Amino acid sequence: MSSSDRTNSAAVTIGHLVGTVGAPVLMALTAPRDLDRPVRGTALHDPADPLPKGVDQLLLVPGLQADEPAATDLVQEAAGRGYCGMVFKVRGRNATELVDAASRGDFTLLAAADEISWRHLDALLLSVLGSQGVGGEPTATTEEGLFTLANAASAVIGGSVAIEDLDRRVMAYSSSPDQRIDSLRREGILSRRVPEIDHNLERYRIVLDSGGVVRFPEALGALPRAAVAIKAGTQPLGTVWAIESPHGISADGERALVDCARLAALHILRNRNANELELQKRESALLGALEGLWATHETNFRLSIPPGAELGLLAFAASTDAAGLLALTARLGHVLSRHVVPFRPDASIATTSRAIYVLLPSGGAPAAMRLAHSALAAIRDSFGDFVRAAVAPTETDPAALPSMRREVDDILRVTTAHPDAPSAATLTDVRARLLLTRVGDQLTGEPRLRHPGIAALAAHDTEHGTDFAASLLAWLEAVGNVAEAAARLGVHTNTLRYRLRRITELFGLSLEEPDDRLSVWLQLRLLDGGGHA
Repeated sequence: MSSSDRTNSAAVTIGHLVGTVGAPVLMALTAPRDLDRPVRGTALHDPADPLPKGVDQLLLVPGLQADEPAATDLVQEAAGRGYCGMVFKVRGRNATELVDAASRGDFTLLAAADEISWRHLDALLLSVLGSQGVGGEPTATTEEGLFTLANAASAVIGGSVAIEDLDRRVMAYSSSPDQRIDSLRREGILSRRVPEIDHNLERYRIVLDSGGVVRFPEALGALPRAAVAIKAGTQPLGTVWAIESPHGISADGERALVDCARLAALHILRNRNANELELQKRESALLGALEGLWATHETNFRLSIPPGAELGLLAFAASTDAAGLLALTARLGHVLSRHVVPFRPDASIATTSRAIYVLLPSGGAPAAMRLAHSALAAIRDSFGDFVRAAVAPTETDPAALPSMRREVDDILRVTTAHPDAPSAATLTDVRARLLLTRVGDQLTGEPRLRHPGIAALAAHDTEHGTDFAASLLAWLEAVGNVAEAAARLGVHTNTLRYRLRRITELFGLSLEEPDDRLSVWLQLRLLDGGGHA
């Protein structure tokens, strides 16, 4: 016998359980008079083992085919041993005899969707019954409230409604029998997670960035949808998605969706447990430490840093070509927390509008780099190659945290702007590019330091289609070797010599002195995308 017995003292009836979970996940094949019978837990049963007593337990039988004689025998035995019902999967088999046996014995028989895993089904049942569940799933009170909200919104809108967290897990969904639904929504309900589809990530960015209801047309076989972000103030908590009725979504439907999101935020916040509150407290402490607000002893106390610890600081940010950076960063922080905390429960994590910072109180830079690589690999399916990580050098003095933050910010400034930069980098990897970026900052702040001939040269190229900038840059990068530069440009050496002569004549650029050549090269590199000017 391989059985796990989970009980709950609060009485949830079979009828309530079936109504809450709903089709297509769970359906009643027999509906005896005792649908009001309480369900106090679930029990997974291996048919090869003896069946123990199970008063008011719901029996789950993964290893039993509906048309086996043993299935009919098990129904009778389960009824005699106090079980309130049995769940099985039809899987295309003839279940007539099994249903007849259950009906004769006035015993509840439930069919689970073939596609849902037994693990997911058991977790879903337990969450409704009041178990804490697994992996930080909402408690039963919260989950039941979210299911109620989804059903209420669906009744107004006319289509299936799903409430999701930032990790795109389906926390609750509507189960009205006549609601409009499609295969994508069914798959999300069955797996409790939204399927990975190319356009999904962009849609989530749009919704989380928006302040109201966003509508999406039919695409890739999915029916038109309306969505709204769940937020606590400006902090995203999740999303609500509704399949629109054939006539679209009315003003009342949009209001119902907004109300659903507002009330869902209250349920989610109420469900936050002590661990999450501790993480939030450490986040505030880390932000203060990174800004240099605390004395060393105060930082050590707030972040539980042992004396002499080798501190490791890493930061994550989305590349600058990713749309909806603010919403993407918020979701990235949520997903990274789910990855980091199980591996480093001693870590402190803080999310800002541009980056997510992770402080490790031991292991230094090597541990931080290992964590960066593992986190990037774990989130690649959800975020693609849009995310970059930066690692600061090891420090033992918490007073160095502000300078460590400046270093990872500098690294991310370079790597998020250059697609060919390493996904996880230290200052050594980007030092030259960072130097160019800082020179660009200086020229932006002090425009009088620029040589006016550089801007005139660039304007001439644009207006007349010449290649003066590229030719001069190639010559400088070839250290004055005309033959090498001409070969790189694909022109004759005399052509390049002529261009260089015309550059000095037209734009007043002196190329005789090394300092002049360095100055011109820096400005051309910034013009060419090496930084900003």
